[in-house]
Amino acid sequence: MIDTWRMELPTSKSVTFRIAGDRKSGFVCSAKMDGRDIVEFTGSLVVPTRKEVEAMFSDYLAGG
Repeated sequence: MIDTWRMELPTSKSVTFRIAGDRKSGFVCSAKMDGRDIVEFTGSLVVPTRKEVEAMFSDYLAGG
């Protein structure tokens, strides 16, 4: 695991983001909210930033 953090939304819900993987096989990013877990395989060998991960799941968060 590379990084895990929580974000509080204006709707008083919290989201847990996670980045996992390595530079050899790529990285997997996930967002978990209300018992739902959305996973995105980046295929990139570069570690994504927190801002990039949050942007990746922006539609998911807007619908939450």
